[in-house]
Amino acid sequence: MTKLVRKNIRMSPEVAKYYEEKAEAMGVSQSALMVVALTDYIKQEKTISMMSNVETMLKQLEKENPQNE
Repeated sequence: MTKLVRKNIRMSPEVAKYYEEKAEAMGVSQSALMVVALTDYIKQEKTISMMSNVETMLKQLEKENPQNE
């Protein structure tokens, strides 16, 4: 089983209100909604990093194997 840790955060009233309303509309706790949001953010960051690496690799391949048109 995964060990869980507790984190306390401070946020603006606008962000707090958004989470309160969204969590209520979805029928989940605010903590659960924040975990989902942070997990999605981490996935996006990893994807952006990976795509940047792919772009760098493609540019390198183009330099090494120029195609004559």
